[in-house]
Amino acid sequence: MVRSALEIELRKAATDLFAGDEQSAVEWLNKPAKALNGRKPVDMTGSDAELRLALDLIGRLQHGVFT
Repeated sequence: MVRSALEIELRKAATDLFAGDEQSAVEWLNKPAKALNGRKPVDMTGSDAELRLALDLIGRLQHGVFT
C-alpha cells in the first residue's frame, strides 16, 4: 500500500510528538481522539483541512494545550 504525502507528514509529526517512538505514535494515531470528535488521527488525511486539524492537535499537545 502506498501512503500519501499527507499520511507521511502526519506520521512524522506524531513520531516527533512521541520523541521518535514510532510504535507509540502509531498506537496514538489509531485511537479515537476526543479533540477530533472521536475520529482517529490516522483517518484525518482525506483532505488538507482534515490534516491541518490533526496536525494542529499534535502541535497543541506538544505545547501542553489539551483542549
